[in-house]
Amino acid sequence: MRQTLMRTDALLSLQGLTVSFRDGRRRNTALRDVGFDVPHAKTVAIVGESGCGKSLTARSILRILDTNAAIDSGQILFEGVDLAGASEKSPVLHGIRGGRIGLIYQEPLTALSSFYTVGNQIMEAVRRHQDVTRTQARERALDLLHAVGMPNPEQRLDAYTFELSGGQQQRVMIAMALGPHPSLLIADEPTTALDVTTQAVILDLLQELQQSQGMSILFITHDLGVVSRMADEVVVMYLGEVVEHGTKAEVLTTPSHPYTQALLASLPGRGQYRQATIQGTVPALEDRPEGCAFAPRCAFARPGLCDVQRPELVRSDGVLVRCHAFGNAAPMFDLPLQSKQPDTVKGSETRQFGDRILDLRCVSKTFEKREGLFGQRVREIKAVQDISLQLRQGETLALVGESGSGKTTLGQTIVGLHKATRGRVKFAIEGRDRDITNLSAAEWRKVWQSMRMVFQDPFSSLNPRMTAFDIVAEPLRQRPGAPLPEPDLVRKVHELFRLVGLDPEMSSRYPHAFSGGQRQRIGVARALAPDPKVIIADEPVSALDVSVQAQVLNLLRDLQSSLGLSYLFISHDLNVVASLAHRVAVMYAGRIVELAETDEVLDRPRHPYSEALLSAVLTPDRADQDSHLRLPGDPPDPSSLPPGCVFAERCAYATNACTHETPEMRNLDGHWVACHHAEALALHGLRNENFSGSLAPNS
Repeated sequence: MRQTLMRTDALLSLQGLTVSFRDGRRRNTALRDVGFDVPHAKTVAIVGESGCGKSLTARSILRILDTNAAIDSGQILFEGVDLAGASEKSPVLHGIRGGRIGLIYQEPLTALSSFYTVGNQIMEAVRRHQDVTRTQARERALDLLHAVGMPNPEQRLDAYTFELSGGQQQRVMIAMALGPHPSLLIADEPTTALDVTTQAVILDLLQELQQSQGMSILFITHDLGVVSRMADEVVVMYLGEVVEHGTKAEVLTTPSHPYTQALLASLPGRGQYRQATIQGTVPALEDRPEGCAFAPRCAFARPGLCDVQRPELVRSDGVLVRCHAFGNAAPMFDLPLQSKQPDTVKGSETRQFGDRILDLRCVSKTFEKREGLFGQRVREIKAVQDISLQLRQGETLALVGESGSGKTTLGQTIVGLHKATRGRVKFAIEGRDRDITNLSAAEWRKVWQSMRMVFQDPFSSLNPRMTAFDIVAEPLRQRPGAPLPEPDLVRKVHELFRLVGLDPEMSSRYPHAFSGGQRQRIGVARALAPDPKVIIADEPVSALDVSVQAQVLNLLRDLQSSLGLSYLFISHDLNVVASLAHRVAVMYAGRIVELAETDEVLDRPRHPYSEALLSAVLTPDRADQDSHLRLPGDPPDPSSLPPGCVFAERCAYATNACTHETPEMRNLDGHWVACHHAEALALHGLRNENFSGSLAPNS
């Protein structure tokens, strides 16, 4: 490998990197002339939609490409050494990969083994790059678990990954990446699947480790709120090209490229009846446009220029931009490209709801887990406890809370996937309130015509062996009564495709042939097939890019407006909840601790847990992204819940009464809250962002 001159402040420098994939006799370019620097002890964020080359850039740096991929040209300069031309058997490359450069994956379970203990996996990472004994490696592994804030690290060292929560698994991944003392850490979507409080802990951890160890971080994400919290510089990628590169303030406050503007405009926000969206999708590599890669989706594109000539990467006011509006053809563009993001379509939504359609009374769900040599010991897991709430026709009620708080279990219990241990669920169906708590399988099939569920993962919830047509048609074929004649069935399915914004001609394709947003639309179409009254949406947009997320949220709003649907919307994304929900129920450890109108909960929370959730919300325009409250410890074990208030052990306001007496839900002028000190506390909401850490209750 050759030594090459680099900028003095750059630890990593990509210069003209081009990567292609072989498809039969054809090679499709996936990365095209990618270039940027990662300075010492700084964080550079790469943002863009799925399919824009973010993760491929990271894999190219580490030279862990698929067998059909190749680096065609360019340089990957790390500490002065060009990795682009390194042999796979090069000892230098093996020392850098996982040693000098660490990697955190998006999904910890895909990178961690379930057959080895946490300690063994960290020890292996340490011994691979350091000449230490097994005893020294174990001590190092324990130190690393302490460093990443793992609860009970001595106990977790001998635990298996499936025994850990999602946040704890991510901490193990970070510990493994940090074991050999890397100078560069690549974090590939490390917080996408985490709730806001766990995300805040992980981001705090990364920043603290960066400061203490002087690491550089290459942070890959599609979450612009996370970018505003973590990044020093931002690289915006589209279809394998860098289209904008500048400081965080320059890119997020005054975006230059139309694509960056469109991404920011797609973010959910309050007061928006509809969100701005980016038309179309990221094209496949074989369909790469001849001119500007973004031209087919760009509202500013000029025919005869943008569609035939690729723009150069030019510097404008300190920002690098790949757009003709900033090149020699700039006079042709009479548009405010230097302004802030385009205005979103706003409107006043009339909140006129119908009668109560869903009524829960003291619903609980307890699971039994048998343990011991012969399963003689039974452990009760109290997933949901004494939930009472109502949903009105045409209303969206959001369930929010950390992972493990019981949101999904409650939704699945309502729809009959779990049988309630106690309590009653009443559903207004066929003109009367019907108790649907304990129904037979045949009776549930009738109810499922009026109550449907949209799942979080649009891929795993669709049968890969069925066409999109058959997936949407299945509920119609299974409904009671005489089956629809085939012509009517085809007509109905095609109407549903058009309703959710899909071309009916695509209905013969299988799920793998659709994008993530399109698969989620198929899931929505399937839910709508039998003309339901209630849809329970379990994290339906959490895994989607902001642009696709905006399309799905607009679709849900339109369907609610035209069909009068009611939504129970399960989410940990409070930005989405603020945009969509009419009321919010906050769950913690299987209980609802606060319930009120959305603006009331977001701006004037009455429960300390709600305040902590809101303090962890990240948005690109938030003044101080670091001023959040840190919740100590983890949520309680649902098999051994503490007496009194379930939040008391983590609450800075807790008194002796909180640890002994369970607070009841009380109505404070239409704002329901389960907290002994709700009247005395002055808590901060989103409109008052000064989370200074002054947590003494006002009494």
